[in-house]
Amino acid sequence: MIGGPGVPGRVEVTARALTSLARAVAAERLGAPAKRIRVGLGDAGGTMTLDVEGPARAQDDLVTAATRAAGDIRDRVAQLTGRRVGATHIELTGIVREHEGRVR
Repeated sequence: MIGGPGVPGRVEVTARALTSLARAVAAERLGAPAKRIRVGLGDAGGTMTLDVEGPARAQDDLVTAATRAAGDIRDRVAQLTGRRVGATHIELTGIVREHEGRVR
């Protein structure tokens, strides 16, 4: 077994790593390329907050989808980081449409 109790040292996760992780989670949930997603991290009384900005995949009810996505992103980031994640704010900036085949 590697590590564990009694092993000296600590693990630090940088803000940059947390931002990258949150961006990947948000991109997956919103159905958009990660390069088009922006994530800001904040702190509210020791709880990490997320501000997500970017497009979402085209769907019938974007408001409901964005609300669900905020909860899913919050829960998944908390699960992956082991940190408490509070408010997750999503600002939709556009629509991502799926294209079939190449445009000529």
